[in-house]
Amino acid sequence: MISEMYNTVFNKARLSGIRVVPENAPSLYQECVKAFVAEVNRTNKNGKRISELQFLPTAALVNIFEEICKYPSLRGVLRQELSDPVLFMRIFTGHSSHQLTVDRCLREASLSGKPVLPDLSRNYCDMVRQDPLPVGSSLYMSRILGALKLGTFLHEAGWAASSVDVLSIAKDMISSIEDNRFHDQLKRECMQQLLRAQTSCMATEEADHTCETLLSLIEDVSDVGVLVKSFLQVANHHYIAERVDQCHEWALKTMSLITDSTPMDDVIEVLQLEALFCFSKQRYDLGNMLISQAIHRARSHYGTPHRRYADVLQTYGQCLLQMNAISDAISTFVELLDVTTQLYGRLTPHVPVIQGHIAVGLYLKSQATGRFDMALQHIEDAITMAHQLTPSNRQVTEHLATIRTLVLKGHDAALAATKESKPTKAANYQRFSFSEIREKYFELDASFEAMAC
Repeated sequence: MISEMYNTVFNKARLSGIRVVPENAPSLYQECVKAFVAEVNRTNKNGKRISELQFLPTAALVNIFEEICKYPSLRGVLRQELSDPVLFMRIFTGHSSHQLTVDRCLREASLSGKPVLPDLSRNYCDMVRQDPLPVGSSLYMSRILGALKLGTFLHEAGWAASSVDVLSIAKDMISSIEDNRFHDQLKRECMQQLLRAQTSCMATEEADHTCETLLSLIEDVSDVGVLVKSFLQVANHHYIAERVDQCHEWALKTMSLITDSTPMDDVIEVLQLEALFCFSKQRYDLGNMLISQAIHRARSHYGTPHRRYADVLQTYGQCLLQMNAISDAISTFVELLDVTTQLYGRLTPHVPVIQGHIAVGLYLKSQATGRFDMALQHIEDAITMAHQLTPSNRQVTEHLATIRTLVLKGHDAALAATKESKPTKAANYQRFSFSEIREKYFELDASFEAMAC
């Protein structure tokens, strides 16, 4: 079948006037890919899957997916192909350069009107259950690594419940290889990611249990990198569970371990967590400095269209709302919405949450004018999308419904009388060294203890 397919596209290229010589072999290959996809677009009128793809090498599969993205008429077909866990995992777990193609394909496929990742995660879980591999084999170990990577990616893209499902499968697989020398390392990594996903799902009881398991796994660990990543997940869990003092305690433990060799991702996250703590205690000056340092690092290290930059923007927007810096908060969330859609498209659970934040900002801003139509439109759109994407997520839908009730209430005399604050913009802060920031941390901790006394 493959030989027939390549003969077909090869002959199309040859008949178009291309000479078959070594010097133009790359261009001939590219013409073959283009001819194949063009033929699929011409003949595939009923949306059937492309059976030939399962036989192609990964590199060719990536190139064909890239070409399919150029055809809006093939978005439905692209979505079906990406929902196949076997095909998807081949390009997803391949070379790191394939990640940009994966992201682009997922965005393009979602333009068919339905996101790929929920169906993909369900199909993946079904595949793993129905197609078990010999425990401890190289394929089994590769599947564990693939599940950990997919579960992490699902969480980053906003599908926390799907992430929990995939990571739970990884957890079960890891429990079957206790004699393997990589068991402890894999279990720790799995617990870190599972805790994060459960926390995002607001599954506090399950997250508490996972947190205890993770802490027991690192009791005898001396590797600073492992401790930093674990402490960060514990701190994040406590913050989401509204245990901000415990979050602060674990953030400070993390801070004491960070060195110049600590990954930038971890440095940024601890700055975010401590900034959130400062804002919860109304220490806006220090909180603003900390989140500004996180923004500087995310922007310079990763660039703006990156999930870490998006995460920092969300934290920054929340902090600005807490200090009543309404205009700055709205512009921050608008930028966040733009970055998020660049990364994942519009059909991601991140979008209704961001729209809810924008609605709150517009509601507060509109107290001066009495015009709440823009705020109402944003929250209505957010609720509609949340019901479409995550109908079973009661926490999100109830939160958005609360915002809608607030917007419908309209004018509030107390809010209208509150003066909008104008904090120092993040861009106006110089970038401090980490030792300087750490000094601020411990000064802050000491000042809180003194105030408590």
